[in-house]
Amino acid sequence: MTTTTTSTTTSVSPDLPADLMTMNTPRFIAHCRRLYRKTLLEDVVPFWLRHGIDRQYGGIGNLLDDAGNVTGTDKWLWSQGRALWTFSALCNRIERRAEWLAFADHIFQYLRAHGRDEQGRWMFRLDKNGNVLDRDISIYVDGFVLAGMTEYYAATKNEEALRIALQTYENVLGRLARPGSYGLAPYSLPPGMKTHGVSMIFALFFFELGRLLDRQDIINNALDHAYQILKHFYRPEKDAVVEFVTTDGRYVDSPEGRTCVPGHALESMWFLISIFERTADLDSIQTCCRIIKRHLELAWDEQYGGLMLARDVDGIEPPFWKYPQYKPWWVQVEALVATAYAYVHTRQPWCLEWHRRVQDFAYRHYPVPTGEWSQWVDRLGNRMGNAFLPVKDPFHLPRGLIELMGIFENRLNP
Repeated sequence: MTTTTTSTTTSVSPDLPADLMTMNTPRFIAHCRRLYRKTLLEDVVPFWLRHGIDRQYGGIGNLLDDAGNVTGTDKWLWSQGRALWTFSALCNRIERRAEWLAFADHIFQYLRAHGRDEQGRWMFRLDKNGNVLDRDISIYVDGFVLAGMTEYYAATKNEEALRIALQTYENVLGRLARPGSYGLAPYSLPPGMKTHGVSMIFALFFFELGRLLDRQDIINNALDHAYQILKHFYRPEKDAVVEFVTTDGRYVDSPEGRTCVPGHALESMWFLISIFERTADLDSIQTCCRIIKRHLELAWDEQYGGLMLARDVDGIEPPFWKYPQYKPWWVQVEALVATAYAYVHTRQPWCLEWHRRVQDFAYRHYPVPTGEWSQWVDRLGNRMGNAFLPVKDPFHLPRGLIELMGIFENRLNP
């Protein structure tokens, strides 16, 4: 990771009103409606339309700096799957614009031609010409391509996309039954354990595929992962979601076993709320809302503001996770979505109080003049190089903004 510090990025954002922290609830909801629509449609999406399409080699350019300059030509396939999801979701959930659909088509054509081996597994990284640089070292790639193909099929009814989605689903299903048989790059899996991140993404990605096709068997597999999160990874004795448990769901008192990544917990909880809304599991929704509040408290930096990356549930320093005190953009974004979902279901003041606090930190530290956001700041708020992968892709931020627009414009009355 690059550790060169740029300037401290705290600033007064022109998008934040001076009375953000004190305005009444109706005004705050109206402000959020305007803010998230502007950020998505006037800032973030135009950045990717200007800089993201790789017309020479296909797909998206996923090695960009904050100004949109190309910093490399390798293709990380999880970025391609994520981008396919985003531009398909814009058509499905915001409006059907020709330029968004054309971008999704462009990424689909790249993925249909590149990236799977003879066993149907998705590769991690290719060079610009499509040659494999890193093989199937991360099942997360399969998940993001599955999600992208599912959303693209919903937008286009392209039968080849559906075939690829179902082939990927079947391929992944057998591997998930054997934790340790698959890689988790850029992370690692401790021997004899399973990871929260896998159940988190496949709970939602399987559920969306199953609902789209009215396939109860796929939905059941999604729900199995959803309830593993609440029954295995959430530890009531610690009141925290841990990243690793044994393959049969037991807690381990070790540095790995005590690891909590609050951003993953927040992301996971809004995934589960989205699922449980559609299965009418109201009790589990309330459980998720309470877990959201707990992990905001666990991650918040009372001295410098912002949500930090990782904690040891027993407070032992340093935590097992790398860069635990850094504050990635995605953690703040997932917190905004999670608090909005919690407010929908509880109407409790803490939801919007936390939402204001995180919004204030995020909009003072991450936006850049080109329309995108920087991705990492250190504990003091200085922008840093990316920690785990060198990529920039259109996923956490636009996905969060799509969700936030849906909540504030359609589910909350000012």
